[in-house]
Amino acid sequence: MMDMTPVEARVVPLNPCDWPELYRLMVARRFPSTPPKYVDAEPFFRTAHVFGMRGQGGLLAGFVFGEPQDGIGFVDIVCRVSEQGRWATKPVLRELLRLAFLPEPQGLGLRCLWVQPHHPKALKAALRAGFVPVTPLDGEAPILAMTPHSAPPKLMNKE
Repeated sequence: MMDMTPVEARVVPLNPCDWPELYRLMVARRFPSTPPKYVDAEPFFRTAHVFGMRGQGGLLAGFVFGEPQDGIGFVDIVCRVSEQGRWATKPVLRELLRLAFLPEPQGLGLRCLWVQPHHPKALKAALRAGFVPVTPLDGEAPILAMTPHSAPPKLMNKE
């Protein structure tokens, strides 16, 4: 049997027993600012809201919402090489925005979500998803943001 495609996969909360697999994926993908040892990453995972998409072969993608500060939070996204560009379907993006913007306990109740793409393809994908630049785009890792009111209606409402 083959892995679920992202269209079939669902975003689910990751438990502490899943964190080592997420950490290994971050190391394998050379994710920016990944601590050199899992033991150093574990405190961050404990304060974050950690979600993922699983396939038969394990974790396809991880979505780590950092601890919000005054209603503003970030999301780090890491995926397998084979899922690059495939995980970002409307249903998955819709679920991530729901998690970010719905009031607690259904979501995080954020008033602003930001991302910091570190690769040109990730930057292009974030812009296509509706994030807007808040720093110059020609910098090393620009910052983009979205609010519940600036989010594309196609991602905030089921069609």
